[in-house]
Amino acid sequence: MRQVPLLTLLVVICLVAFSFMPADLQWQEYALKPVNILSDIQQDTLAVLPPAPPVAKVKPPAEAPKPEKELPCPKGRTCVEDFDAKGEGLTRFMKALEEQAPNEPVRVAFFGDSFIEGDMLCGYFRDTLQAAFGGRGVGFVPLTSPVANFRVTIRHQFRNIKTYSVLQRDPSGPALGVSGFSFVPEGDNQVTYSTSQPYGASRFDRVRVFYKSSQTSELYYSLGKGAGSQPAVLEGHGRLAAQTLTAGAGKIQFSFPKGLNMYGVSFENNNGVYVDNFSIRGNSGWGLLGVSEDMYRQFNDLQHYKLVILQYGLNVIQPNTQQLGWYVPKMMSAIERIKKGFPEASILVVGVSDRSTRKDGSYVSFPSIPRLIEAQREMSRKTGVTFWNLWEAMGGPGSMVRMVNAGLANKDYTHLKYAGGRKIANLLAGALLFEKKRYDQKNSSRAAAELPAGRTDTGADSIRHF
Repeated sequence: MRQVPLLTLLVVICLVAFSFMPADLQWQEYALKPVNILSDIQQDTLAVLPPAPPVAKVKPPAEAPKPEKELPCPKGRTCVEDFDAKGEGLTRFMKALEEQAPNEPVRVAFFGDSFIEGDMLCGYFRDTLQAAFGGRGVGFVPLTSPVANFRVTIRHQFRNIKTYSVLQRDPSGPALGVSGFSFVPEGDNQVTYSTSQPYGASRFDRVRVFYKSSQTSELYYSLGKGAGSQPAVLEGHGRLAAQTLTAGAGKIQFSFPKGLNMYGVSFENNNGVYVDNFSIRGNSGWGLLGVSEDMYRQFNDLQHYKLVILQYGLNVIQPNTQQLGWYVPKMMSAIERIKKGFPEASILVVGVSDRSTRKDGSYVSFPSIPRLIEAQREMSRKTGVTFWNLWEAMGGPGSMVRMVNAGLANKDYTHLKYAGGRKIANLLAGALLFEKKRYDQKNSSRAAAELPAGRTDTGADSIRHF
């Protein structure tokens, strides 16, 4: 191994030592500079390194608005119970009220028993919704009616019309319509409708006649007192059809072709809410199965219902009914048929009302009512629709006795008077308008969450609240 010369080694040691000298060292009049024997290597290394990028100040992302919690049910109010899997059981109806009602009809089909007949409940319910969302007219009215003498929302007279219903089935008769009835005019028939003040509209604006015929024919109608008769063509479609007439009068009188399949007449305007009363006295709810799914669909193709209300139960129970297994499966089948027949509609099951029986010299609520309420709630849960507990809303046990004592219900301790109908209608309308308020709040929160960062407006001024 070759040895490094001693002189060379001393020079290297001196250079390394000088490199550690401070920069301001002086010797006599000479300033000594530090010596860096690695300077060439360090400069080359630094030359190939890229300059460090400037550090950017990043703003934290803006927090999206947190959705508000759902409005709690107010104390003292019975709210709708939603058993839809997504919690959107009434969304179709609420959306239609917001978007559709200002420009076109939003229709409600109200099915029930004698508790709603004569428009005692439906009339005030309709008035409340029309006051909030517009509309003028009572909606669908059958050609004949057992309650025509005491219904006050429209005057109704008829003669020589044969009636078929789900409670008096006739295999040879025509297919039953959405109301559970169908009608066949006989010779010299006549049907007259007139407005009723202060309960109904002051005039009929638009009248639609529902019929079914395979052959084209003509009906004749007259408007107002002493007006001449005029024809209207009924096209033969072979399926349900509606002929629209412009009325602008307080009275309309019809004469129909003999043997034609007829279903009813609708009185309405071009926008707002319309509640069609489809009550059948004595119906347990099974009567809904007496109308085919196809017929429900045909009516819905013409009407586009956004809410279907099912109010039944008075004809199901006796004071001490224990078992309801015979009733529940069929009623669930009826609900499913309604869902298929009205695919655009929200469905609301209304629980049975209070009913009283005499016991030990006084009237008490049927002990079986809570059992039926739970069965109706369970049916609603299993079919994924909404439920409203009418019994609870009207006051629970003893509420019918209190209504009778207050002059709001009849002394059969089952049926309402018109003043009682107003009370129940206000409770039901209030429950739905509160759901509308919840719907508006949810939409407002969703709109806020979808706004671009930095924006805070939600368009809330354009959303109506009730």
